Amino acid sequence: MNLEKNLKIKESFLKTREKRQSQECKVFSLKIQNNKLNKIQKEQLKMLFVEAKWLKNDILNYFEKNNNFDYKIQKTIFKKNFDGELEEKEIKYLGSQMKQSVYTDIISNLKTLSTLKNKGKNIGKLKYCSEYKSINLKQFGITYKLLDNKFIKIQNITGKIRVNGLKQITKEYECANAKLLNCPDGYYLKVTCFCNKKEIIPSIHEKIGIDMGIKNNLTLSNGLIFNASVQETDRLKKLQKQLEKKKKGSKNRNKQIKKIKVEYQKIANQKNELANKIFSQLNKYELVVIQDEMLSGWQSGLFGKQIQHSILGRIKAKIKEKALQDKRFVIISKKYKTTQICSKCGKIHKMDLKDREYICECGNAIDRDLNSAINILKIGLERIESTPVEKQFVSKKQEDTEFLTQY
Repeated sequence: MNLEKNLKIKESFLKTREKRQSQECKVFSLKIQNNKLNKIQKEQLKMLFVEAKWLKNDILNYFEKNNNFDYKIQKTIFKKNFDGELEEKEIKYLGSQMKQSVYTDIISNLKTLSTLKNKGKNIGKLKYCSEYKSINLKQFGITYKLLDNKFIKIQNITGKIRVNGLKQITKEYECANAKLLNCPDGYYLKVTCFCNKKEIIPSIHEKIGIDMGIKNNLTLSNGLIFNASVQETDRLKKLQKQLEKKKKGSKNRNKQIKKIKVEYQKIANQKNELANKIFSQLNKYELVVIQDEMLSGWQSGLFGKQIQHSILGRIKAKIKEKALQDKRFVIISKKYKTTQICSKCGKIHKMDLKDREYICECGNAIDRDLNSAINILKIGLERIESTPVEKQFVSKKQEDTEFLTQY
C-alpha cells in the first residue's frame, strides 16, 4: 500500500516539475488586517509563532544532547520556564505540516553549515531562537485557502481572516505554497503562484549596460543616471536615543525595541517601492547587462552608510532573479576591470576612487561610470555571441569561467 502511494506521489511530482518548466513564478504579498481580527484569532496567530519557537528550540536541544537526527515530532515538547526548569507544553495550534516545515528548515540550515565547513569556512552552530518569524504553509487548500477577494483561511485559526491584496491573484495564477510572516508592522501572507510564461516585448529597443557606484547609484551606457536612497528618519534617531535610557530586560525597553523595528520596516518598504519603480524602467529595455559586484564588501569600507541607505542590493537581487527566467538580463563576472578599460581603444589605465573622469591617449575623455557601463555592455554582448544558444541557460559561474578563457 505504501509502495503504491509513494509511486503516485513520485508520478505527481514529476508531472508538476515538467509543468513548471513552461511557467513563471510570482510571489504576492497579502497584508492581514489586524483591526479586523477578533481576540481569539489574535491569540491563535500569536501562539502559532510561539509554538514554532518552542518546537525549534526543542529540536535543537535534542540534537545537542543526542548528537543524531532521529527526532520524532510529538504533540508535546519541553521548554524552560523562568526558573530554568523544564516544563511540558502541548502543541495545540501548529498543524502536522507546519511542524514538519520547522524540522526541515533546521535540517536545511545544518546541511548549509556542513557545506560551508567542508569548504574551509569558519562556522558557528545554530542558536536557540527568542522569536520565530516565518511559518511555511506547504499545501494550498489544506494549510491555507483563498476564499474570495477579501478573505483567507489558515489551518487551526478559527473563522476567516480579512486581508489586503487578494485582487492581484487572478484566475490565471496557480497557487502553490505560502509563508506566514510575523513582521514588526503586522502579519503578512506571501503566496507563491505560477502562471504560463508570457513573451515580454520590450518597449525600448535598446541594449544597455549598468554600472553600480557610490556617487551615482546606477549609470546606464546610454547616459541615464538613477540615484535613489532612503535615509534614517528623525523619528528613528529619536527612538534610538530613548532606548539608551531604558533599563535592560524591562517591559518599556521591549516596547521601545518594537517601535524601532516598526520604523525600520517602514524604511524597508520605501526602499522596496523605489527599487520596484527603477526595475520596471529597466525591464523595458531589449537587453540589460550588469556586473556581479561585491556590494557586501563596499558596506565594510569608507562608503558603508551610503551603500546601506541606497537600494543597490535590491536592484541587483531583482536583476539576478530575473536573469534565471529571462535571457534579456545578463550578468557578467566581477573579475572584469571595467573601470580601467578604455571603452574606445581597449587600453588599461589604473584609476583612483577620486578620479571621476577617464582620460586615454586615444583622445577618449569620458565620465568613469559611463565608461564602465559601456564596457559592461560590450563584454555582455561578446559573451552572448560566443555562447551557443543551447548553452545560454547554464549556471552563471560556469558561463563566466568559459568566457574568461576566451577573453
